[in-house]
Amino acid sequence: MKLAKGRAVHATEYRSHKGGSRLVGAGGEVNASDRKDLLVQIKSLLEGVKSGAIARSDEQLVTAEERRQIVAERQAVLEEAIADKTGDKWMSLGETISEEIYEALGREGFTRKLLGFKPIKRGDIARIAVRRKDVIAYYIAHENPTVVATFVRQNYVHPPDAYLLANIRIDNLELELADTDLLEHKYNDGLEQILRQEDLRTKALFDHAASAYNDLVFFNAFTPSVFQSMRTQIARWTIPVAAALVSVDIWDDILTDSEFASYYDPVSKHQLIMEGVLGSFFGVTLYTDGFRADNLQVLNPGEVKVGPLVA
Repeated sequence: MKLAKGRAVHATEYRSHKGGSRLVGAGGEVNASDRKDLLVQIKSLLEGVKSGAIARSDEQLVTAEERRQIVAERQAVLEEAIADKTGDKWMSLGETISEEIYEALGREGFTRKLLGFKPIKRGDIARIAVRRKDVIAYYIAHENPTVVATFVRQNYVHPPDAYLLANIRIDNLELELADTDLLEHKYNDGLEQILRQEDLRTKALFDHAASAYNDLVFFNAFTPSVFQSMRTQIARWTIPVAAALVSVDIWDDILTDSEFASYYDPVSKHQLIMEGVLGSFFGVTLYTDGFRADNLQVLNPGEVKVGPLVA
């Protein structure tokens, strides 16, 4: 059975040009002859995803007939949930969507890759131990995503509650007029309201904290010396520098400067790359949101943030 014309293919089937070798091998490893070539192949992977030629998920690989069947089944589930007067089926559907969004937070979002995560049990008090009691702490204030700074003088910081809420609504008229996969559309709405908002808040915290004790670094081109100068600003506080959050256009600068290839500690699993892990330079792992759909990205062009991984 053939895919519908113009449909995306799996990365293991993608060739960057006619007659070229496959970008990803059957084992999920990106095909490259050396580190420099791997940098180029990652760029090709990004371009394939952006153009829609490479599928972001297995669901994009189905045939046109299979797609119609999936849409029909989901439409039936929606109609059944809306018709259920008890609300039980609607609640069950909401729980299913919530679980999938929660899984996507850890897989696609950078917040839970860069920051520590600790579930709070019933009766527990949220608090964060502080090693030094003469620093500035930043946190998100309540439901209003405003960053608040406070000078720490105690052993613990007690951040206020902050909420991420997704309000997904489907009415009868929308259900009747839908000419696409309405359930998938609403799931993507939820991703935008939860995953993107979580990363936006983390980015806001990083933006405020960046200049608290360090100087902002401005550059025309991202070079190894620029990277090292940013890294040094963090390392001078005896803080291990483990992560860099970069907008995906920075990869063009990395490709242009051949010196980067000498310091590249590669990640070759294409699935990890698709989740935003680009490998390491100078012992610092690069993360990006550039492989996500455009409406889920939060980093501005030319943006780089360097710091520790917060356990």
